[in-house]
Formats: sequence, structure tokens, C-alpha cells
Amino acid sequence: MKWSITAVILLSILLAAGCGGAEENGTDDVSEQAEDFSDPEALGNRVGELYGQMYVDLHEIATQGLPAEELAPLVAEMKEDYIGQFVELGAIREGMTDEQKNTVDSAIMRYFYDMDMEIARSVTDMINFYRPEDGELANNMSQMNILTQYADYELLRSQSPDEAARLGI
Repeated sequence: MKWSITAVILLSILLAAGCGGAEENGTDDVSEQAEDFSDPEALGNRVGELYGQMYVDLHEIATQGLPAEELAPLVAEMKEDYIGQFVELGAIREGMTDEQKNTVDSAIMRYFYDMDMEIARSVTDMINFYRPEDGELANNMSQMNILTQYADYELLRSQSPDEAARLGI
């Protein structure tokens, strides 16, 4: 009986210590992990990471063997979600100096060169597979390749002015 009470007390102490909550300085784990995107290198890295994740996500859904009519809304939703994320990051980039923007762009380019080419080829194969059945789906999948332009407002305005206007950029 004595051991069970001791064990319960010890477990309670461990659980209380593990659940912690806010630290003395008023921050919690989530805010500590938030990245400071005022650093151009960090912003460029985040855009690059997001681009890589987008391709992984596209690869995962495109290779499920879904019929085009089931895949099309998933790709359209994914595309809009990623556009929103790139636009948010672009708003930060927009407030930077030209030198900082160049740093952002250089960091993004490194991610392009390090991209998993197997996944990129597989996505291209899926685009070609779906194109005869649903050209719009194939085009949406293909356009994912250029979504980083949404993080570069100048580029978006020059290459896709209608899209920039749609988003109020």
C-alpha cells in the first residue's frame, strides 16, 4: 500500500512537471518555436521548405490512383491553401529592402537545387497521366511548380497580373 501511494505521488509530480505550461518569462513552447521571418535567410528557407512540402503533398495525393473527378477538387483545394501560405510569406518579403529580397531569393533557389527529383518526376508522370482525361486537373497540378511566385509580389504582378489583382496584391 505504501509503495502504491508513493508511486501515485511520484507520477503526479512527473505529470505536473511535464505539463509545465508557460515559463517564467511568459512564453510557452509554441511561441518559442515561432520563427522570426524578419531575417531574410529564415524567410527564404521557409518559402523553400514550404515548396518542398507542397511537392511531397502533391505527390502523395496524385499517386493514390484516384479518378480525375475525385483528385481535381483535392488538388484545387491544396493549390489555394499553398497560395495563401505563399502570399502570407510574400507580405513579409514585400516590406524588405532589395538586398534582403535578394537574400530571400537566394535561399529559395538553394531549395530548388536540393529538391527530391524522384518526387518531381513522379508528379510530372501523374500530370501526363491525367492530362488526356482532365486537362484542367493536369494544368492545376502543373501550376503548382510556380507557386513560389506568390511569395514574390513583383514577380506575381508581372507574370500573373490577374491573379495578383484577385488577391489584392
